[in-house]
Amino acid sequence: MCKINPMRPVRLAAIVSLLASGAAWAVDWQPLPNQSGYQATVDLDSVIVSGVFTRFTVRRAYRGPQSHSSGKEYFSSRLLYVADCSNQKATLAVTQYYGADRKLIQADVRPSVKRSEMTPFEAGSEIGEALKLACEKVASGKATPAPGRSSSGSGIIVGREGTILTNKHVVNQCTSYEVIDDADRKLKATLQAVDETRDLALLKTEEGFRNVAPFRRDITPKLGEAVTVVGYPLAGVLGTKPTVGFGHVSSTVGMRGDPTQMQISVPIQRGNSGGPVLDHSGNVIGVVVSKLDALKLAQSTGDLAQNVNFAIRGEFVRDFLQANRIGIRFESGSAALPNTEIASQGALVTVRVRCLREGTPAPAPATKQP
Repeated sequence: MCKINPMRPVRLAAIVSLLASGAAWAVDWQPLPNQSGYQATVDLDSVIVSGVFTRFTVRRAYRGPQSHSSGKEYFSSRLLYVADCSNQKATLAVTQYYGADRKLIQADVRPSVKRSEMTPFEAGSEIGEALKLACEKVASGKATPAPGRSSSGSGIIVGREGTILTNKHVVNQCTSYEVIDDADRKLKATLQAVDETRDLALLKTEEGFRNVAPFRRDITPKLGEAVTVVGYPLAGVLGTKPTVGFGHVSSTVGMRGDPTQMQISVPIQRGNSGGPVLDHSGNVIGVVVSKLDALKLAQSTGDLAQNVNFAIRGEFVRDFLQANRIGIRFESGSAALPNTEIASQGALVTVRVRCLREGTPAPAPATKQP
């Protein structure tokens, strides 16, 4: 199953992606021990810190042309290392090769880096000296912090005092949280509870809300019933206002018969995760959680699936809220509302949840399951 907004970064892998991106090279190149075939320097202005990890760059200027395994000819290279200064260990993450005109001709990038792959380097050696100088800059407090990253999903207002329900994967590995409502209020939030098994989480904002999402009293989904999804998909492309989609309950179970989920035909995108699934009266009967990876399925079956998406069934959402002593607003009315009214009411109780990542993620609260 492919999560809509998994965003479960390994901090080392995040640094590698930072290394692979274009960098603004500086001029503080410090010489390293002489080598027979090239002159080596370390760029102390390239030292960047992210949590407990450090990035630094070594430049090699060769005395003659070199041949890459691809057949290309290069005259200099830059080696980007990831280090743990507390243990004086490092590992090579990216190697960039430059031609005679100093243009990048090749980049060899490792897709991931593990802490276990970091090794110490001999004192006084080329990389050993570079590691020493980079870690000295970190110790001085003059290293550049890594730029912050963020992702976003959706959430449901379940408490007027500021309680927000969303998916666990939406708020995974965050250092801080921000909730943005339909009125564009940006509110700081804290993580209150998680359920790893069912992929649910609760946030608490610093300010409250006027409206709270109603839940259907008979919350069990019905096969074929009409549903509406409200959320903030692809916020960087579609904008920061809530969007709605309409469809039906295609199955009352999830992937491989998972009884905790249901299948819906509503088109969903990255960022819809954590948003409400509403019935024809505008009451919550589920929480959007994932979508089928149609391309991967097509590769294995030859059939391109469309609108195969999943939501956590309302009974399990209800149990999670009750286990955390969240008062639920139940509604038993069954009058069907126009789609425009469902969309309007849903937008009032759906928020955008931003996961901000800088440095070391905040510790998660203990998992509480019903």
